[in-house]
Amino acid sequence: MKVNEHQVRAFNAACRYRSFSKAATALGVTQSSVTQNVAKLEIAIGARLFERRRSGLALTPAGSKIFAITEEIGLLHTLLEARMGEFAKLDRGTLRIVATTSRPTMRYMKRFKERFPGVELIFEHASWRACAEYLRTRDADVALMPEPEDLDGLYVQPIEERAHTALVYRGHGLADETIIDLRDLAGEPMIFTNTRSFARWRVEQAAAEEGIRFSNTMNVASAPMAVEAVHHELGITVAYENADMPENIRCIPIKQLSQTYRICLACNSDARDLTLLRSFFECAD
Repeated sequence: MKVNEHQVRAFNAACRYRSFSKAATALGVTQSSVTQNVAKLEIAIGARLFERRRSGLALTPAGSKIFAITEEIGLLHTLLEARMGEFAKLDRGTLRIVATTSRPTMRYMKRFKERFPGVELIFEHASWRACAEYLRTRDADVALMPEPEDLDGLYVQPIEERAHTALVYRGHGLADETIIDLRDLAGEPMIFTNTRSFARWRVEQAAAEEGIRFSNTMNVASAPMAVEAVHHELGITVAYENADMPENIRCIPIKQLSQTYRICLACNSDARDLTLLRSFFECAD
């Protein structure tokens, strides 16, 4: 049995939305059409492509391999259509954005929406490493994040530089320092975000190089929660300085983290010429 375009589109949409019904809505067809085309594709390939779970559809190992191929096919179709001018006005479509921080992501989203109000924007917050995974698994179109560890297969556009600082509440013994050494923090209550965060990775790398160990730590789920914990005088955290810090927090440079890092917009290299993505990149400073 030969594979046809309808089977490929049905399978690809089911992968993206993790649901046959949502895939049918996106394609403008009936749910039975999607399920039948996926079933025919499974027969043609000779392997199950999905497992049905309470949370939705989950790809099998065979399904994951086929999905990567159908994504490439889909990108080629979309690029061809864009080149032919069908999406020149960008009056429809969906752009999925993931970011480690809402600033300046929201500013770029506002600019994009003002220019192309017909395009739906979907935003999700994620950690540094998770952002790269979202791109590689095609669960996001664009990511705003510190520069990825592995640049292979990604197109990256630097947009600004930032510096990490120690966030210390006023009244703490280190609050009046002009610069802090990581050794000064070794015995302090330290607040860290999850292990996939960029700030934590930088701190742990620098500490390991100098043989520094933190003996009193607390883990929280996100950077805003870490800032809130410092605000309530639960300890010290490391984050980039911004204007929204509570008044009782000082941002103090850290000797070992004096080198700035780059915040970048990123997408998969094979998708960078899509009109939708290129237009979003143009909205960045």
